[in-house]
Amino acid sequence: MSLLLDSVFIGLLQASPLILAAMGFTLIYYLNGFMNIAYAESVTYGAYFAILFNVVLGANFYAAIGPSMLLSGVMSVAVYLAIFRPALNRGVGPTEMIILSVGVSFLLRYGLVLVVGTENLFLNEPPIRYMTFLGLGATNLQLAALVLVFLVAGLLYWMIYNTGLGEQMRGLANNQELAMASGIDPHRTSVAIWFIAGCAGGLSGVFSGVFTQVTPYMGWNVILITMLVTIVAGIGSVRGALVASVVAGILTAFITLVTKPLYAEVALLLAFIGVLTYRGARTA
Repeated sequence: MSLLLDSVFIGLLQASPLILAAMGFTLIYYLNGFMNIAYAESVTYGAYFAILFNVVLGANFYAAIGPSMLLSGVMSVAVYLAIFRPALNRGVGPTEMIILSVGVSFLLRYGLVLVVGTENLFLNEPPIRYMTFLGLGATNLQLAALVLVFLVAGLLYWMIYNTGLGEQMRGLANNQELAMASGIDPHRTSVAIWFIAGCAGGLSGVFSGVFTQVTPYMGWNVILITMLVTIVAGIGSVRGALVASVVAGILTAFITLVTKPLYAEVALLLAFIGVLTYRGARTA
């Protein structure tokens, strides 16, 4: 029982950035119908914006979270308006859009490298206190990250299924022509969704960076697991992405506690393959 509780708790801590990345990635896919590999850079740039505010300008870590997240959203919108929207308006297909997004990802990543270099950077953590509850221990920073991430994830979920913007997004995703005939502005809705998805990725990057280190490749290193979580969840399902990312975190934590981290990564990939194979067999 103790091992199970530890796995669940540690898994939730580990899954918190992944939850946001998976939800943001899913929002863009659900709206525009292609896997945006360049979403990895929303995660990376979120961490570097935090470096700017927290390390360069000397702001408190918690004070740096908001502007870093918002700037990631602005960057996401800028990339959408400059590159992806013109391509979508020209009728570029999903496969070509994926290839385009890979190119955009490389452009953003190595453009960042040209400006800041490849040196690993570290955020200035707030004063750390170790806290325990029901025999489970974590730092105040880990608990703050967990609470904030799940709060934002809950707000995203509520926005998608209970607001006018969410209804417009679902309408555009299901039938764009019918949605436009109903008075929905596709450009305004798309800009709002890309901004929200960028903010989610940026926040994911901030907490990924503070728990490890900030590198130009950090977003690229997590995009595969983000894609796997999204695919297993059922592409386009924000609800599924939330559940799948939590399960992935708990499974990884459990295997890490009883074996080695490498085995956890292999087991997670095997689990994803098994789920996809089984689901394919059920639907074949």
